[in-house]
Amino acid sequence: MSGPVTRIPRGFQHLVSTKPNKFAGKTPSRFPHPTTKFVQPYDRIRKWNIRPGDRVRLVAGKPKEKYRNEETAEEGYKVYTVKQVDLARNWVFLEGIHNLKSQIIQDRPYNWDQLSETQKKSYEDQKNFIPILRPVHYSNVQLCLEDKDGPDSIYASRLKTSSTHFNPKSQRIDWRRYATKLSGPVSAENEKAVRINWPKPEKEFVFPAPDSMLDTPNTVTLQPTLNLSPLPPLTSTPLVDIFPQHINSPPPASQGLADEYLRPHSERNTEEIIAADTLMPLYLSEELAPRWAKGKMWKAYKARREAAELEKTMIGKQAVEEWEAQGRDRGLKAVIDLEAVGLEGVFLRGRTRAEVRQAAEGEYEAANAEVQAEVAQHVREGRLYDPELGLWYNGPKADKKERKKERKERKERKVLERMERLAI
Repeated sequence: MSGPVTRIPRGFQHLVSTKPNKFAGKTPSRFPHPTTKFVQPYDRIRKWNIRPGDRVRLVAGKPKEKYRNEETAEEGYKVYTVKQVDLARNWVFLEGIHNLKSQIIQDRPYNWDQLSETQKKSYEDQKNFIPILRPVHYSNVQLCLEDKDGPDSIYASRLKTSSTHFNPKSQRIDWRRYATKLSGPVSAENEKAVRINWPKPEKEFVFPAPDSMLDTPNTVTLQPTLNLSPLPPLTSTPLVDIFPQHINSPPPASQGLADEYLRPHSERNTEEIIAADTLMPLYLSEELAPRWAKGKMWKAYKARREAAELEKTMIGKQAVEEWEAQGRDRGLKAVIDLEAVGLEGVFLRGRTRAEVRQAAEGEYEAANAEVQAEVAQHVREGRLYDPELGLWYNGPKADKKERKKERKERKERKVLERMERLAI
């Protein structure tokens, strides 16, 4: 990112340099060219608290540009409006702070006599210089909180910011700015930071409308387009033989079903329509919405969490019911008073329902964590689970790891054998 802008970007793009070094793409010094300042990304200001539209004062520079009387600060400081900012060079451009740039005066055109008076005046009033905004460093300005057109104006001489957050309304990374120290008639550190609102842009940002020729409107994408036919009509037809048994079922060997799916409805009979519109989406479900899709994975994870929470609640409830059925902790005192225990005179209160429930739920969570760790270990080692036998067995990944392990051990064994046979 380079060049001044009138609107702060949505993120921190200015902190990422698009050049490998500051000399890349630079015009050789032997050619006449305007100088360009390069600031290393680590020296650039990360969170800009001065934006276009803010009112600021100059704290460095010539007296005629800083003060109202152009000599001293007795009558106060001049207040300027920020027009542009250059994030890559830590510059701000203020309205009223200009440099003069040379300009070529255009000659009169050949059809001078045919021009209107307004056009002739534009040629006659040409100047050999034009004013351009002069850059000012970010550290040489201070925010103006209240401009009273005199020495009573209030400025923020120290700022702090809140943590960054994503603003979904403006679709940008945003934060809040506060003044912790003021200068002016109340020149002192504030006990409580004063929040400074952001300036409103001159022109409200309008999100571009989607191109109807390239983008599909949201109203169209949300409409259901998959209309599956009922399954009972398939049971009385030969199509029941190619009905997929699970999501990983191989597609039919014949391409007739796929060909019928591509044909328009007007060229198909009722049986072909039912077959193509019902069976083909089932075969394509894995490709269109695979098991590892983000939505499906989140839905499965949420379902597992809900099932675990429900089971934990039931176990806690059952533990409380069993505890109450066994008389709670009424026999605890008799056990403590036994000589073999050796706790005579020690006071121990009985457990409450909440403590019994919490203990049972804690045991369940510990057991569940052990099971999850065991499953994760088996998956890492490439084993598969057989739900009918309730056992883990080696899959292709586990077999491959076993072969690699055996090969490594065989190589190490051969190295040791060669070392033993080595004759000095």
